[in-house]
Amino acid sequence: MIKNFEPQPYDGLNPLPSYVTNVSSFTLTGSIPGGYEITLAKLTVGESVSAGNPLSHALFESFDDHGRRMKATRTRVSGFDREFVAVKSAMSGCGFAFHPALPGACETILYALGEFFQAQNPEIAEVAVVSQSCH
Repeated sequence: MIKNFEPQPYDGLNPLPSYVTNVSSFTLTGSIPGGYEITLAKLTVGESVSAGNPLSHALFESFDDHGRRMKATRTRVSGFDREFVAVKSAMSGCGFAFHPALPGACETILYALGEFFQAQNPEIAEVAVVSQSCH
């Protein structure tokens, strides 16, 4: 799913607005030798309504394959497959390029990202996605 990554420098965080509901947070981590765990990505998604149109919001925080914080971007999208499109758009703003792919769940996208990082850095032995929903 992930084609390429050109890391962009960290330039601050622009959190989701307070009116966003049904917020879910995901963290992609990687295990490396020595029993260490590094953060590879953070994703927060939620919903809102604007002028009667449902919107999906995504905040993607990127990290490099050594766990250093990189760029964070926030998007909102309406229409078909809006959560998937919002996540891909936010990730693209952080420097990720994608192969064509069918829409999938946030966890699927993050696991694909984990596999990409593992291919780039063989020291990453295992990846995991931790999620939390806030209502």
